[in-house]
Amino acid sequence: MNDDLIISIAVPPFPIFIEGNLTEFDKGTMHPDRKNLKYFDIIIVKEGALYLGEEGAEYTVRKNEMLVLLPNKHHYPLKPTDEITQFYWMHFFTTGNYEQSNQAKQLESNIPIPSLHFHNKYHTIHLSKKSKIMDTDDIYQNIHDLLVGTTRKDTDITFWDIQQRFFSLLNLLDGQNHAKDTSVLMAEKVEQFIRGNFNEDITNETLVAKFNLHENTLAKYFKQYYGYTPMEYLKEYRLEQARNFLLKTDYPIEKISELCGYNWVPYFSRLFKQKYDISPLKYRKNHIGKRET
Repeated sequence: MNDDLIISIAVPPFPIFIEGNLTEFDKGTMHPDRKNLKYFDIIIVKEGALYLGEEGAEYTVRKNEMLVLLPNKHHYPLKPTDEITQFYWMHFFTTGNYEQSNQAKQLESNIPIPSLHFHNKYHTIHLSKKSKIMDTDDIYQNIHDLLVGTTRKDTDITFWDIQQRFFSLLNLLDGQNHAKDTSVLMAEKVEQFIRGNFNEDITNETLVAKFNLHENTLAKYFKQYYGYTPMEYLKEYRLEQARNFLLKTDYPIEKISELCGYNWVPYFSRLFKQKYDISPLKYRKNHIGKRET
C-alpha cells in the first residue's frame, strides 16, 4: 500500500527548510496542481481533509495526518475539499541521497568527510509517506515556533535558528509515525553486535547462534536496511577501524590487524589494499609521515 511507504533521507547534508505556512481552504477548494518542483513538501492537516495525488498514487489526508510529497513529481488534487480545511505545508530541500520504498533504509551520505577527527556516524532520517500524527501538541508547537521565523517580518530569528527548529521538527517526525518492523529491529541489533565485537571471530554461525534466525533470513534483513550482508558489513567496518588505528596510533601493523579481528597479517593487508588501493604501511606514511620499515 502507498500508505506504508517510508522516505529515507541521508544526513549529511542537512535538509534545508525553505518556507511554510498555515493555509485554510473553504469548502469546494482544489489544492494546486504542480509538477517538477525541486523540494519536498510536508503537509499536515489540522482540520478537515485534503485529497491529493502523486504520480498515480491517491491519498486522503485527514485531521492530524501527514503526507510527504517528493521533489520533481507531479502533485495534483483528486477532488475539492468537502469541508473547511486547515493544513500546514512546509517545503524543504536536500542535495543528499534519498529513497522511497516500503522498507526503512540506512543510506550512505554522498558527502565524503575526512575521518581523522570526525567522530559522528552518518545518519538517515525516516519519514512515513502518510501517517497519523501521534504527538500532536509537541509537533504543532514546533511547527508554530518554526513558522514564526518565516511568516513574520518583525522577528529577530536568524537563518540558523530557523534551520535548528526545522531539524528539531524532523527529529520529532522521524520514527514516531512508523513502527519499526521485525526486520529493521533485527538488522539494527546485528549491526550493534558487529560494532561492539568486530575484533572477535564473528561468522554467520556466530550470528545464527546469537539471534536464533536462519543465516539467509539474517542476510536478507540486514541487506534490506544497510545494503550489505552482515559479513560484508563486518569487513567494511573492520577496515574503517583499521584506517583509524593507522592514523591515530603508533601500533604496529600486526597489532592493528589483531585489533580488527584478523589473525593473519598478509590477509589483512590484502583486504586493506583491495579497499583503499594502498597498503596499510603506505597509507600511514602518506598521512602522517611514518617511515616504512
